[in-house]
Amino acid sequence: MKNKIFLTAGIIGIIVISACVMGNAEKSTEVTIYNQNFGVVKETREIDLKEGMNTVMVHDIAKLIDPTSVSIKDLTANTNVLEQNYLYDLVSKEKIYEKYIGKEITIVDKNGNTMKGTLLSFSGDELIIQNDEGVHILRSEQVSLPKLPEELITKPTLKWLLDTDKKGKHDIQLSYMTSGLNWSADYVAVVNNDDSKVDLTSWVTIDNKSGASYKNAKLKLIAGEVHRVSEMGRPPYPMVEEKAEAVPQFAEEAFFEYHMYTLQRTTDILDNQQKQVTLFEVDNVSVKKEYVFDTGWYYYYGYGGENKIKTMLSLENTEKNNMGMPLPEGKMRVYKKDSEGQLQFIGEDMIDHTPKDEKIRIYLGDAFDLVGEKKQTEYDRIGDNAVEISYEVSLRNHKDEDVTITVIERVWGDWKMIKSSHDWEKEDAHTIVWYIKVPKNDEATLTYTVRIEW
Repeated sequence: MKNKIFLTAGIIGIIVISACVMGNAEKSTEVTIYNQNFGVVKETREIDLKEGMNTVMVHDIAKLIDPTSVSIKDLTANTNVLEQNYLYDLVSKEKIYEKYIGKEITIVDKNGNTMKGTLLSFSGDELIIQNDEGVHILRSEQVSLPKLPEELITKPTLKWLLDTDKKGKHDIQLSYMTSGLNWSADYVAVVNNDDSKVDLTSWVTIDNKSGASYKNAKLKLIAGEVHRVSEMGRPPYPMVEEKAEAVPQFAEEAFFEYHMYTLQRTTDILDNQQKQVTLFEVDNVSVKKEYVFDTGWYYYYGYGGENKIKTMLSLENTEKNNMGMPLPEGKMRVYKKDSEGQLQFIGEDMIDHTPKDEKIRIYLGDAFDLVGEKKQTEYDRIGDNAVEISYEVSLRNHKDEDVTITVIERVWGDWKMIKSSHDWEKEDAHTIVWYIKVPKNDEATLTYTVRIEW
């Protein structure tokens, strides 16, 4: 049978008879996605081979495949991979015309009249051809070509040259890396009336822009920072108000220096699709609301003024607190029910990759009814490389309830607390912390003097 290709305006119809083996019968698929915009695809395909040399064309692979990462393993017999080519010059009308410049084509007009000639050049649907009758500038309705140029393909394809010692059906395992696969974690926390507990739901969003679909795939997600050699978003997430008791969909395990989450069922990961799957749901997680006045580095240099007091929620990621699962990096959105029982958004923050038994602190916003003000009251140079600086911190509480405000001071160099009106703690080499109780509709004043040497 003779091959032919027909080009019409806006349509390409191809009839190709190929003697190559097509490796497209997928038996199983596993997709591992890293939260760094790449993934690893592992497929097992059934391919019918003859003994000896075979040319195999493998279609339905990711357009963004890294061809240098391809691994091939025959699970049935001994097969050697002699050559691999990644074909990505996809067919188009313009590329076909380019390949046929200087060759004979047949043009059919809207009345069914045909004209043969050598293609000299083209621009859109306007063709210039030459035959025995002269040079013709024609607007094509349909163009008939003898065959599709070998260099062009209809979809990204791996072309293998295989040598096997066994005739028949082989299970070939194909693995490769591709960019365009990504996942992210998001958290929805609903705070109770007295801000002491939250119900927490985590979602993972899988984003597939790799150029391929993976049907009925086993899905694994890797959380962590995997080092890769450099070469020169998000959709809205669901908010759940009422939920039934959920069965965990992912199994978590430590994997090298990272953490892996495996979906306990298969799923379809379609090209140009964003899919959301519940990672976990837990209730009655104890939290602590904190008010933090971080005086900031600029006070160290003598600047004062009014500053906002941050509102934060902290929680312990422990089994005792209904948690204890390594949490991937993501955005945490926090809601609370109003007097009518409707959820209202009260703030959001990013959390880092968090191991179990570590604390998470979420910055929700600035407290409306709390005010902090710090000013420098003394600055004494007591030597060539030493000073003593005194500060006064005023904390004003306009709420109808008593609060405790955490005051943070950051000091650089060798320092010593000379005096302080309140008990203090040394959090680290450069951080001093006070916990100041401020009565309702009242204020409290903290004073202290620090000696700094350099």
